[in-house]
Formats: sequence, C-alpha cells, structure tokens
Amino acid sequence: MRQIEAADPAALRIVKDDLAKLTAPKPRIAGMPDGWYVIRVELLRGRDLEFRAPPGRDLLVSPQHTFRQLAEAINAAFGRWDLGHLYAFTLEDGTRIGIPQLDDDDDDLDERDAARTKIARRTEDEVFTYEFDFGDGWMHRCTVLEAGVQPEDVYGVRPKGPVPVWGWGDIPDQYGRTTPEGGDDDDEVEED
Repeated sequence: MRQIEAADPAALRIVKDDLAKLTAPKPRIAGMPDGWYVIRVELLRGRDLEFRAPPGRDLLVSPQHTFRQLAEAINAAFGRWDLGHLYAFTLEDGTRIGIPQLDDDDDDLDERDAARTKIARRTEDEVFTYEFDFGDGWMHRCTVLEAGVQPEDVYGVRPKGPVPVWGWGDIPDQYGRTTPEGGDDDDEVEED
C-alpha cells in the first residue's frame, strides 16, 4: 500500500474504495436467509448402474441461485457433456422442479420452472433428489449439509454460480465410454 501511495495517491484511494466495497456486508434481501448452503450431491444410480459407495460432490450454493443453476453445476461436477436431456428435482413434499416431460399426464404433479425457482429456504439435513436424463435415469441424492455459511470462509471468494468445494469417488462417463472412439476398451481386443 505504501508503494502504491508513493507512486500514485489517487490509485491508493481507488484500491481502498474497492477493498471497502469487497469487504462491506452484503445487503440482506427481505425474506431471504443469511448465508449460503453446502449441499452434498451423491450419484446413486444411472444407466443400469447402482453405486454401493456413491461418488459425490459438495457444492456451495447461494439461496439466490436457481435450481437450473444447481442442475448445471451438478452436471459439470459429474462430468456431463451432453446436456440436451430433461431433468427434475423432487423435494421432500413431492414438489417437482425442472423441465417437465412432454408426455407427462399427471395433472396432480406440482411442477415449477427450474430457471425461475430459487434454492432459498432450504434447511440443514433436508434431502431432495435430482434426476438427469430420464432415459438413463441418473439419480442423485442431495442433502443440505450446512446452512448459513459464508462463501468466503468455504471457497475464498463469493462465486457467481454454485461451485464444487469437495469431491470423492469415480465418476462414470455419461454413456459408458472409456475411449475417445466411443467404445468400451474392455470389450476391444487388439489382434497382431
């Protein structure tokens, strides 16, 4: 700081103003909980695979993020690259949030748009599910591990979207591919 002040006092004022903005408490939005969530996402099954020791990722999520942003973060954390599939979250009360199936005839189903529905008002130990690609049925259990955390304490900065902060286990390829050519190299035999 002293070097900046010696070189350019105006630059020091700008740096101090920027630091004050970065460290100032964020304004609280009425009705929104303080702090962020750490949500544990475990892959239970998909593409006819069931995981006894499910691979997982812990994600840092703001109450202001939408379920669509959470879906995008889960898909990225689980290495998915073909994202042209339907998905849905199912909350403990049966509410579904996502992109509804086009042929869904269940009129009693409460479906909400994931692009507009915020993560807000989750509680610690709350469990809900996330299913990606209804054909292959990639099913995840999502558990709110912590509520009210400060993102800077967990991640170092306040990220724009949900981010993984911890992970474990082997993530299977979305289509079971093990080579760039698309085949399963365990099934291929090289002949001389």
